[in-house]
Amino acid sequence: MPTLILAAGVALCVFAGLLVSCFQRYRAFRRAYFDDAPIPMLIEDWSGVRPFLVALRAKGVTDVIAHLDADPDLARDHHRFHRLVDANDAVLRLLGARDKAHFREIAPQLLPATREITARVYQALLDGKVSAQGERVLHTIDGRVVPIIWRATLPSSGDARRILFYAFDVSDQKRAQEMVLNARGDLAHAARVSTVGELSASIAHDVAQPIAAIAASAVAAEQWLLRTEPSTDRALNALYQIRRNAQRASDVVGRIKTFLRKAPKRTTTSADALVKDALALIDSEAHLYDVTIRTLIEPDLPAVRVDEVEIKQVIINLALNAMQAMAQAQMSERLVTVALCDKEREGGVEVQIRDNGPGMSEETLSRIFEPFFSTKEDGMGLGLVICKSIINSHGGDLSVVSVEKLGTIFRFILPYDRQMFR
Repeated sequence: MPTLILAAGVALCVFAGLLVSCFQRYRAFRRAYFDDAPIPMLIEDWSGVRPFLVALRAKGVTDVIAHLDADPDLARDHHRFHRLVDANDAVLRLLGARDKAHFREIAPQLLPATREITARVYQALLDGKVSAQGERVLHTIDGRVVPIIWRATLPSSGDARRILFYAFDVSDQKRAQEMVLNARGDLAHAARVSTVGELSASIAHDVAQPIAAIAASAVAAEQWLLRTEPSTDRALNALYQIRRNAQRASDVVGRIKTFLRKAPKRTTTSADALVKDALALIDSEAHLYDVTIRTLIEPDLPAVRVDEVEIKQVIINLALNAMQAMAQAQMSERLVTVALCDKEREGGVEVQIRDNGPGMSEETLSRIFEPFFSTKEDGMGLGLVICKSIINSHGGDLSVVSVEKLGTIFRFILPYDRQMFR
């Protein structure tokens, strides 16, 4: 019996030693791969949202992102089920927290759950995926603004008890991207200034002579009519010269208009592809302004016949205007929606570009298409004028509806390719 007790004691000691050894190895592993890892990592428990996702699946909901966009309160209501479990030292350094206790205090303010992150993670959980990712901007304790790419690793079981979030600081990449965009903008501005200078010189040279002739003929006509014996024949001749020179000046302006509009290069294309290509060109600007771009595209749209470069210019200009207006108004949630639908009665595909920005006053709305009118301090007031001219040259019209504090909608029609209907 004593032998058995001794053997049991030895076995217990060995087992305890193994437990201690395993615990030490786990702590060393955790410190090396989590606590001391150079990449900021968070562990969160989202298992509380499982009943909500089960209910969505039962209702037949497959697009969680669209579902939450339609009812933003749903995402806010379920944020309370997102529980912070742990954070590594890299997270504390990134946000400027003193220690983990301090981080837990400031986390709700510095790391608020956004609807975009919530929707993407929910969608991944609903689809049974093991990862989700996106972009966001963090604000640190010391006032720094840090753009990041986040990635979530999800449990394959889908219970969401342990979601690991990684954060990749892309500040350097964003700065480099902004430098490229600024350089591109400077070059474009220089080109515009050069072109305007050349046009101004051309206008001054070509229009000065007929204007001077008009002024001289007007003086002559006045003198012939004010004589003691008025000479109506010579006065009429002076008026005729005025008309001729006015036509000359009009012809000069007409040639300049033709130059600016250039000969259209119409091709048959898909409105869907056209819009997506245009939006892809301003993806970086959307991230810069923290704007979500959503497309609502009716399936099986007819082909359109347009100048692709010009229409892309219109879409980009309208979308950028919306982004800048929302950023200037400091909107917290910024959404641009581009919708396409078939308008058979109007002979084309309708394009709508909507935002949830500050909207426009009645005064601004009445002048929005006036040349050189702009609500921006550095605006030239030509962007919308050019857009309207482009749409008019395609046989349509650019219209706008806006309500203060609710948003703005620009609308135009892209004409069908008539050959497709023969």
